[in-house]
Amino acid sequence: MRFAMVLNTYPPRLGGVEMHAFNLADQLTQLGHKVWVLTLDSERSIRQDGKVQVLTGIGHLPIAEVISYPALGSTNAISRFLKAKQIDVVSTHTRFFPMSFVGARAAQKAGLPYIHTEHGSNFVNNSNPIIAIGSRVVDLSLGRYVTTHAAQVLGVSEAAADFAGRLGAKDPQVFYNAINLPETSYAGPQRPNHLVFIGRMVEGKGWETYLRCLAQLRDAGQQLTGQMLGDGAQLQAARDLAAKLKLDDVVDIPGRVSPAQVRQAIAGATLVNPTVLSEGFQTTLLEAIAEGGRVVTFPVPGAQLLEAQGAPVNITSARTVDSLNKAVTAMLRAPKAPASRELLEQWSWPVRARQYQQIAARVLAN
Repeated sequence: MRFAMVLNTYPPRLGGVEMHAFNLADQLTQLGHKVWVLTLDSERSIRQDGKVQVLTGIGHLPIAEVISYPALGSTNAISRFLKAKQIDVVSTHTRFFPMSFVGARAAQKAGLPYIHTEHGSNFVNNSNPIIAIGSRVVDLSLGRYVTTHAAQVLGVSEAAADFAGRLGAKDPQVFYNAINLPETSYAGPQRPNHLVFIGRMVEGKGWETYLRCLAQLRDAGQQLTGQMLGDGAQLQAARDLAAKLKLDDVVDIPGRVSPAQVRQAIAGATLVNPTVLSEGFQTTLLEAIAEGGRVVTFPVPGAQLLEAQGAPVNITSARTVDSLNKAVTAMLRAPKAPASRELLEQWSWPVRARQYQQIAARVLAN
């Protein structure tokens, strides 16, 4: 089959949606399919990423380094491209990105089906009323159009699929996020008392909750160390709060680090995940487990399933510092055993790409 992915951003930009698309594209080519990626950035380019060809147009009117808009006429240009390349299926990701709507309309103009994958599990959660109201308007207009006209809608978790259904998707299916597994199982030291936070330092991600929990545990006599990995607008605020709580000798806050450094940080450690954002399915949970670690998290999509499958996961009873403290303390008192290789295999990208292949074949057959 010949696939065209139409999305706002793509690696080298790093993020959940970007890495999902990158790994899916790569694994589809490993199965023998042809994949083109049409995306936006600050400069126009054409490049080859392995067997995937990436065509980049210029994004206009960027908003908070998250959303930008394609040039006028992009829908018709992409539609012509789809016909010229004899594309079979178009792939879009996340309902509120402008390129999802453009990809949907271009596919329709070319007479092609598109599969939409939803990565969010609810409307955008933001204390700024302008952002909250504006994003909901987009979700209920352009987002609803994308989800209701797709040949198939997928959600990266049950919560994401349910949300897509609330936006009008017909029979949305769960298509779990996945990771690239290490070649061998982790055999290094277990260090559950090393508590790691991974994510952007932004409102709702939980960095403040993490630090306050760390301070409580330290004051209770727990011997522990911490790391906060990630960049963001509130990075300096996080460092300031750590200093105020006298955690300078406990937690390291380097900002953004490489993927290799992230894996090194979480190996055998405990990931602490107190986010209240509308996450779809955080691959960070899987990555921590794959590196021989364990997870303590607020209730988020996918966590309950992982716990039920026997993964080393503790879920808090509420989204509060005290509840997080109790869940972390329980994990430190009785650290759960690392996940088995068999459990992890079902969360790997080769398995997920074969599922996507089957879904696309069914869409074309119908």
